[in-house]
Formats: sequence, structure tokens, C-alpha cells
Amino acid sequence: MSSYPDYPVCLSQGDFAIIRFSLELQGSGCLALDHLLGIGPVLRRAARDLLGARSTALFEPPLSTDPTALRRFQKPAPGFVLMPDPDRVGELMAGDRCSLDLLLLGGAVQSLGDFLLVLQRLGERGLNGETLRFAVSEAEVLGLDGHWRRFWRASQRKAELAPELMRLDAWLERAWPQQPAVTIDFTTPLRLVTQGKVLRCPRFSQLFPFMLRRVTAMLHTHCGLEPVEDPASVLAAAGDVEADWQALRWVDWRETGDREALGGVTGTLALAGAGLDRTLWVVLLATLFGVGKGATYGAGRCRLTTAVS
Repeated sequence: MSSYPDYPVCLSQGDFAIIRFSLELQGSGCLALDHLLGIGPVLRRAARDLLGARSTALFEPPLSTDPTALRRFQKPAPGFVLMPDPDRVGELMAGDRCSLDLLLLGGAVQSLGDFLLVLQRLGERGLNGETLRFAVSEAEVLGLDGHWRRFWRASQRKAELAPELMRLDAWLERAWPQQPAVTIDFTTPLRLVTQGKVLRCPRFSQLFPFMLRRVTAMLHTHCGLEPVEDPASVLAAAGDVEADWQALRWVDWRETGDREALGGVTGTLALAGAGLDRTLWVVLLATLFGVGKGATYGAGRCRLTTAVS
């Protein structure tokens, strides 16, 4: 793999923000992985109650008017991604502080004010929908230099929300590894379903198409970008990536009514080989957007690190 960043030039036209909300707990309770990854219905309900029809723009982006894009991406995902901390589970007490990270991509950054209102309404009901009530005390934004900067406090008006934005190409330049081999660490369960079957030990050749579809769909819907003209050639390059799972583990996070568990895999996937040159930008952006079922609400979260020889 070359140490020189190789990615589509159009990514210079896309930007995003990563926001960290500080939550001050006003009630006690137990926070489980199910609550973190299953927060979608509770959040959407709070949005409908508070925003009415305006909640649709936040949670249900309109279908593309481009027939090709509609066939390729089908139903678009929201322009935000929740980034919960899987280590922040267990018993929490009133007075504790915790944080919730949120990524907003492209045009979805304009919805930050609405998202803050929804989060505040959720705080009145509780982080798990029943208990763990909280107040949003402040918000920070992550800069390209890796430092968090506070840009909003509860004493300020919503109109004063003005987070720093990062360009996608600048972020890739900074995140690009200098070593020829890397690892992807999946920190929340990765749930991939193909032809009705859940993949419990996905090969990279099975994982990468999910990454590519997620990344290109998010960029098309929320940034108006089409970075891949020929998906087949990028998918072919993924076939030249050498991949090996380490510490692969299946994690159940919710029991369903039919006695089957809803879950996914965690673990570390080591990557090397010539195919990384053409696929690494997709893998890196997947660390921002998540992969697989439930990625919007924190499932399939991953980070890329330099492999240790």
C-alpha cells in the first residue's frame, strides 16, 4: 500500500462535523447496550412529538430523483450518525456525566438545532426511554487537529449553534496511515445481512460491498457527490486485499419475540495487500459512517489503526 493518500478529488466538496453533547444525568438507572443501539425509535418518537412534519427531513431523507442512484442506493439513510460509547454501560447515578457523539454530514449540518431540541426532549423522558433523565449542558466540536472545542452552552440560544466543519479530503489526508498494513477494530456489533442470512464471519470480499454502498449512498444523498463511476472496478480491487480476523466474537444485544437474538460481530480485521491502494478511502470513511444494519444509531462502528508487526 502506498503511503500517499489516494481518493476521489470530488471529496474536497464535502464536509461534516462531529459534535459531542455533554449530558448531566438527573435520574438513576441501568444503561444497556440494547438501549444505546436501540435508541432510534425513542428518538424518532421524541422528534415527531416536538417537530411534527419537520422530523421527516431529519430521519427520512427523500428518495433520489436520479433513477440510477435510486436503483443503487434505494432508501437513503439519515445524514446523522450516532457514535455511542459501548464501554459506557451499566448502572449510572443521578449527577453522573456522560457524553454522546454525533456526526452530521453535508446538508444535514443544518439540522443540528433540531437535533439538539430532540435530544433535550429525550432527556425529559430518559436515555433508555424510561429512566436516566438528563439535561444537555454543552456541546463541543472536533477539529481537524484532534482537539475538542466548546461552541455551545445551555445558557445560549439555539440560533448560536455554529460548529467548525471538516472537509472530507482534509480529514482523509490527516487520517491516512503511513504503514503498509492496517487493522479495522469493530467496537460495536457489525450486523450484515445478505439474502436473508446474517454473516457471522464475513470475509472482506463480503464486508467491503456494504462499506462501499454505505459510503457512496451517504455522499450522494447528503453531499451531492458521486465519487465512484465504476463500482465494479473498486469491488475488484477489494479482492486483492489480504484480510484476517483476529479475536472475532459474536455479540447479542437484544432478545426478540421469536426467541432469536439480534446481534453482530466484533473483533479486529487485519488488512494488507495491493488492493488497499484503491479501497482504503472507503474503509476510512466507513469509520465515520458505520457499516451494516443499525449504523445510523451506532451499530457497526469501527476504527482504523496501524497494524503491529
